[in-house]
Amino acid sequence: MATTRFSPFELLLLKSRNQTDTAALLLLTWVAASKGSLSETDRHRIAAMSASMRHGHDCQAIIDIGARQDLDAIQLAAEVLQKDRWGAQASPFLRQAIEVAVTEGTLAAATNHILRFLADLLGTAPQPFAQLYREVTGKPFESPDDPSRETYWQAREHARQQQRSQSEQRQRHSQQERSHGSSRQGHERPHGDKALRALDILGLDATATRSEIKKAYRRLAQSHHPDRFFALGERDVASASMRFQKIQKAYEYLMQDARFI
Repeated sequence: MATTRFSPFELLLLKSRNQTDTAALLLLTWVAASKGSLSETDRHRIAAMSASMRHGHDCQAIIDIGARQDLDAIQLAAEVLQKDRWGAQASPFLRQAIEVAVTEGTLAAATNHILRFLADLLGTAPQPFAQLYREVTGKPFESPDDPSRETYWQAREHARQQQRSQSEQRQRHSQQERSHGSSRQGHERPHGDKALRALDILGLDATATRSEIKKAYRRLAQSHHPDRFFALGERDVASASMRFQKIQKAYEYLMQDARFI
């Protein structure tokens, strides 16, 4: 007598108290993984979203399957989600998918395509989805880059050269600061080094404007606020609290720096 063998995700669905939530969690992880890798920020965000879901089991097993981008599991999850989140019911899930897609502040081409697939899967037309995307991010939902066009590679090369130029500029600035500091008596670190460290905490370089500093602070403060990690336990809350304090101190220091006024 043949024995039916279930995949890991099928077993999770069989044990789930709410299969739609289990499917939604897997697809949210797929969105995050499509950016290239599943960051700790993404893991914490997805786990926080999972706390309000009704699947009834440890979300880590689902996250691990989604991180591997198991296509069979993704297809099954899409079929399950489509049955219960079609049309007007799709908006909350799509909002979550957008939030996960832009944790780094930009939308990768592969992730752009996946968002479009999910919107189409759940019966949300392009225009309403674009409006939802703008509501969540404050930015327009652009068309994804097309790797088959020459302009795509030209833009990538231009971005790479700009990144190299900015990196060289930061190195020259750092060398100048060290040279200036070495001419002082004692071992006091130059003021510019502290500003650069603060900018680095906010993910910015020496060319950042006051407006960019404010935007980066708001984005990071929201992502790392300890309240978002309450459901994950004391260790995660403590870690988030330390990170949040670093972000806040960096922002407060830069706001007092005359160069950013």
